[in-house]
Amino acid sequence: MTEAANRRWRDWFRREGLALIVVLLIAAALRLWRLEDNGYGTTYYAAGVRSMLQGVGLFFYNAFDPAGFISLDKPPVAFWIQAAFAALLGYGGWVIHLPQALAGIASVWLIHRLVRRSFGVPAGLAAALLLALSPLAVAVDRSNNTDSWLVLFLLLAAAMALRGRGLSLTASMVLLGIAFNVKMMAALVCGPALLAAWLLSTKLEWRRRLGWMAISGATLIAVSLSWTAAFDLTPEDRRPYAGGSRDNSMLELIVKHNALERFVRPERPTSAVPPSPATPRFATYDDVPVGPLRLAQPTLAPQFAWMLPLAVIGAVLGWRRRRAAIALWALWAIAYGVVYSAAGGIFHAYYLSTLAPPLAALAGIGAFELWRRGPRPLAFGLSVTALWQGYIGGAALGWDSWWLASAVLALLVAMATLWRDKRPPALIGATLLLILPTAWTLSALYAPGNLTLPSASLVRWLGRDDGRGPILSRDWRALTDDPKLAAFLTDNRGTARFLLAAPNALLAAPVIVRTGQPAMAFGGFLGTDPVMGIEVFARLVERGEVRYAVLGGTRRQGEFERWVVAHGRPVDPAAWRSLPPESRRAIILFDLAAK
Repeated sequence: MTEAANRRWRDWFRREGLALIVVLLIAAALRLWRLEDNGYGTTYYAAGVRSMLQGVGLFFYNAFDPAGFISLDKPPVAFWIQAAFAALLGYGGWVIHLPQALAGIASVWLIHRLVRRSFGVPAGLAAALLLALSPLAVAVDRSNNTDSWLVLFLLLAAAMALRGRGLSLTASMVLLGIAFNVKMMAALVCGPALLAAWLLSTKLEWRRRLGWMAISGATLIAVSLSWTAAFDLTPEDRRPYAGGSRDNSMLELIVKHNALERFVRPERPTSAVPPSPATPRFATYDDVPVGPLRLAQPTLAPQFAWMLPLAVIGAVLGWRRRRAAIALWALWAIAYGVVYSAAGGIFHAYYLSTLAPPLAALAGIGAFELWRRGPRPLAFGLSVTALWQGYIGGAALGWDSWWLASAVLALLVAMATLWRDKRPPALIGATLLLILPTAWTLSALYAPGNLTLPSASLVRWLGRDDGRGPILSRDWRALTDDPKLAAFLTDNRGTARFLLAAPNALLAAPVIVRTGQPAMAFGGFLGTDPVMGIEVFARLVERGEVRYAVLGGTRRQGEFERWVVAHGRPVDPAAWRSLPPESRRAIILFDLAAK
């Protein structure tokens, strides 16, 4: 290296290199420390990854089980990445979580680059630190859910859009199309923000803009639907059933289950007996009222919104300096905020992880813009943020919690900054404002709750009720995740093609994870997919392809359950059970060859 290059490297390291390395180390520590404690996370996805390792067709078609009976109900890109890591490093819980942790760290680095390009080094570092510490971002990055990869591909698409060239818009749409193949319609919510960023960045005349927009739109459609078309055009007997659909179609899955059902929850049959007020609430969705203030509720706001006032200030003050960048982050946040506020169907708190990058970027910009304007504007911004954090903390923890002292101290320091007209105290106030969000973030490491539906909750870490119900607030090990059951099935399977048949994937998945052998989820993820009729299943049993079936003891009786009870003989639990039975979740193993 020349002396000039060495000098540039030393200048960069002194100016931001060391600080960036510290931020990335924080991000890595929060995402990798105790990662093995999360086991296999969502066993439904973990079973799919283990199945995909067993054949090219299973890999391409995103199969849930090694027999290729049914597919996962999500697109394949994130699972392809997990399968690639498992192929290289060996299949295991830590390995399939690792790609998402690395994607989260990469997102922290990328948001630093994007904000730095428009607003300078301090703003970029602040944005990166806030994303590194974002409670829900950490919780999701420590799981095997797909949202970490959705966020990373959206950030890559944003980087391309901000370049403002014609070809860069096409590249942005390619990346958005890949994001679509991570989580379908959830990716397209960001589309207007990407387009606005490009339009405000480009210097092309309008005729050329329209031309590139047309090319890029066609590219987006082609990339987004490429895998879906390949899946649906394959004859049904040569691929898995499309999990989550009624008509064995990925296109239907895109439009219905992963779009419309997120806004309108399917009606469930009403019980003739009204529930008792004393009955605990076993909700499987985050049941927060829909409306404009939904995301400010105490179960949702602490996941992502600790620096919301700074983000709003950043959007206002940064607009005149860098309109393209502000349009990107603000429209990104607004679009997802509106969608999540209106989603009255299938809704989980971890979806809000897509709000973490734009809010971190805008808050970093806001802090920098206030710093530039002097101590008093900075004191005002810190004061408003401290009051907002006090509200979030008080609503979630109770107004008598000593944790609110950090918000109160930050407010007092901000007022001192306003009085003395000095900047240094503001650094103390800003540090104090990181205490509550960091505590929430650490809860994802030490009290992760439901590993399938990741979230962060200091309330839960403190051993108190966080208002989300017992299913969402703790991890429930499936009773089929039993080593003795797996050994019994393996030893007594005989020539059966399927090790086990179950009404849904929740019961079948742990068996696949443990053994790597085919287990049939007769009705898909929740047992409602019309994969096959009971007559077809009866013929499989008659041919000896299925011998054992497992039922949940308290599950409502469908055609599968009624047939199994009528044609099978319960197996003595002493032969296969090592986990203690639970009254609400007891399982029964049936031998279908015994009658």
